[in-house]
Amino acid sequence: MRARPAITVSTAEGGPPPSAALEVAWSFLRHAQLGVLATNRAGKIVAANPAAARLLGFEPAALEGEDAARVFRAPRGEGHVQPGATAAGTEPQEVEVVTRSGDVLPVALRLLPLEGLDGALHGTVAVFQDLREQKMREEQWRRRDRLASLGELSAGVAHEIRNPLTGIATSAQILRRRVESGDPRGQFVDLILEESARLDRIVEGLLQFARPATPRLERQNVVPALDKALTLVHELAVRQDVLLHVERAATVPTVFVDLDQVLQVLLNILMNALQALAKGGEIRVTLRPARKRAAVRGSIGRRATDRLEPAADLPLLDVVEIRVQDNGPGIPAADLARVFDPFYTTRAQGTGLGLSICQSIVREHGGTITIESVVGQGTAVIIDLPVEKRHGDRRRDPR
Repeated sequence: MRARPAITVSTAEGGPPPSAALEVAWSFLRHAQLGVLATNRAGKIVAANPAAARLLGFEPAALEGEDAARVFRAPRGEGHVQPGATAAGTEPQEVEVVTRSGDVLPVALRLLPLEGLDGALHGTVAVFQDLREQKMREEQWRRRDRLASLGELSAGVAHEIRNPLTGIATSAQILRRRVESGDPRGQFVDLILEESARLDRIVEGLLQFARPATPRLERQNVVPALDKALTLVHELAVRQDVLLHVERAATVPTVFVDLDQVLQVLLNILMNALQALAKGGEIRVTLRPARKRAAVRGSIGRRATDRLEPAADLPLLDVVEIRVQDNGPGIPAADLARVFDPFYTTRAQGTGLGLSICQSIVREHGGTITIESVVGQGTAVIIDLPVEKRHGDRRRDPR
């Protein structure tokens, strides 16, 4: 039977190891990327390396004396993991750590016995690795598979609906021409035409979602697309008594874009803002160059986003930022987490495909789209388009 690994010390319980060899070992652990905590037999933390402290939100010295059972717990809060006199094994287990701020993070934890030269057990060494990125990538793959299947289904359904729908709409148009003005039956024919047109828009959305067009990227300025989008929504904004404020930087760099697709995205976002506003609302549109760190896609807090918090070790990117902000009712957190999900909508007449298609287009341009919202204060949609050409992130690739 293979002996279990152990870390051996020659020291009094809870005290610092005096041997030069162990000093070398601890120097190595200080520079390790994995979190390492040492506990005594009572489960109290006696040492922590910088990686562990950083992940937990403490200074290394501040962790000493803390109860390790308060740091580690079983997944989904099902009890605590107790590093100490008896909890030591060779196989990693997936648990959660509770940070100083109260956040709960998934980690892979391995417990090793901390033994003296005489074989006596002095405590436990907990070695753990942050699993957030791994979990996100797993979810990305699951989402990719779901979207691929959903795209194929959507295309099939759209084609099956379009042919009979065309026949219904054509027949209704013929009927409308034969119904005299003032005939009460005309309202029913008009209803058929209106609903046929609505179904046709849904079918078109299904086809765009299932088979998005590849953008024809050329280096150009996005200002013409923004100006055209604002012109197209201006009359509706006037009717709703909504003020449109536009702020542009004096100089906006060119980017690699398909202007028609960018126009489609901007129109969708502006129309969403108008539909969310009551009379007398306000929409503020800003266009400016910015430098932002590359980031991993995800979703956090009051934001539905293509990315997590920017990592400090990732490079700064030059982007053109387009921000559309309204002072409407805002989006509840439960809805905000799902705004990019295909077919998810809170509007009776919505298809739930608009933002999903916008997200796909922005990704094909190598950019990101983020929605920030606070209930009662309003919503902001931020699009970042890279100045330098980047490979797009197709919908069927991981998020």
